[in-house]
Amino acid sequence: MRIINSVAAVFCCQNQIFALRRQSHLDAFPGYISFPGGKIDREDCRSVYPAPFLRDWDGQKMHALVREVREELNYDLPEAIASGQVTAVSYLARVLAPPLVAVRFHLHVYRIDLKTPQVFTPDEGEIADCFWTTPRQLLDSFTAGDALMVPPLRRVLDALEHNPRARKFGNLSPEYDEENYVARFELLSGVQVLPVPSHSFPPEKRTNAFLLGDQDAPRILVDPSPESPQVLEKLLRTLAQDRLNALFLTHHHQDHHEYAPRLAKRLNLPIWLSEDTHERILQKYGRDYFAEIKIEIKREGDVLTRWKNEPVQVYAIPGHDAGQLGLAPESLRWFLVGDLIQGFGTVVIAAPEGNMAAYFKTLERIITLDPAVILPSHGTPMRSTHRLQTTLQHRHQREEEICQLVADGKTKTEILSTIYQDIPPQLHSFAMQNIDSHLAKLRREGRLAGG
Repeated sequence: MRIINSVAAVFCCQNQIFALRRQSHLDAFPGYISFPGGKIDREDCRSVYPAPFLRDWDGQKMHALVREVREELNYDLPEAIASGQVTAVSYLARVLAPPLVAVRFHLHVYRIDLKTPQVFTPDEGEIADCFWTTPRQLLDSFTAGDALMVPPLRRVLDALEHNPRARKFGNLSPEYDEENYVARFELLSGVQVLPVPSHSFPPEKRTNAFLLGDQDAPRILVDPSPESPQVLEKLLRTLAQDRLNALFLTHHHQDHHEYAPRLAKRLNLPIWLSEDTHERILQKYGRDYFAEIKIEIKREGDVLTRWKNEPVQVYAIPGHDAGQLGLAPESLRWFLVGDLIQGFGTVVIAAPEGNMAAYFKTLERIITLDPAVILPSHGTPMRSTHRLQTTLQHRHQREEEICQLVADGKTKTEILSTIYQDIPPQLHSFAMQNIDSHLAKLRREGRLAGG
């Protein structure tokens, strides 16, 4: 896997730091709290940067840092150094993302000390908000459940909280022993993500198992689906010190429950799921699939646990799967949507469990509810309903294209070759399932000849 080198700037002044919130439409870390910065481009000069402070560090990284600060904040770092506004530039820390992420970044973090807090002009295409604050205030916003943050950022904030004048933290890379355990991390406080290797839809190879619930409330693990007995054992070792009260399955597809019955037996836990999901699993995998396991049927409105002392309730979210259930706290500060969307790629709506009309309605409903954060089963949590909105818009566009192509007399194979030109052949069958679901919706609505 290719590793992308990148830089970030931590502006410091009078025990405050400058932070930003990324735009929700960005592909990488949408809506996350971050520092200014970005990837190092090939075009970034490798020669030593001539400005004081900057010439002490790697030339290419300094050229990238100057460029990123100028692009994102409209701030001329060399000019600020020349005017005396910048008093020091230090190599604060480095962070290498673990192999389990889709894109690995090697981040080099630089501390830039200023005489007085500056008023920056942010690039609104990338930055939704920016502010001077303290490390403690940012950490408190995360703890309250109001901010998305990657763990290395919190490590930097923790270190600055304990030592505001520190200029060298070294290697803050997260360490995961994937030979023996499943990775686990928090991007939203109180919701642990365990990206379990699973038999998922290509090119995805993992399904997020979510561990949630306050310490004095039921602790539930959502969609554990290890791909093999070996991964199951890793998951059991990972959960060995956790108190669990139940497993919750969002829907009946294999990559959301494989080996879940064995896990439930080993941990002596009930399995919670919808009636539709229960019946479809029994039909597909045998009537004894849940033998000796306590099954509890859950429906919309049921309260399963608490998060930040708020009730977490069940929502019916059909479309991708007729029995799919989602979860959200009372405040709607997050919404766990299962396979309603993915972090990247297109969700398949396949008969008999998939229904395109229901899918549209569910997307519309959640967009109207407007939860602050979306938790998908594949990919990272993301702020706002932006991805839901673009998915719905894309599906409407696909529907109009299909409708016009049918009116032009095109066959399904010709429709496939027209609107799915860029997908590899191994995914054609899945694309055809989406076409079939669009056609079924159009016929029911009377929008096709003979419908």
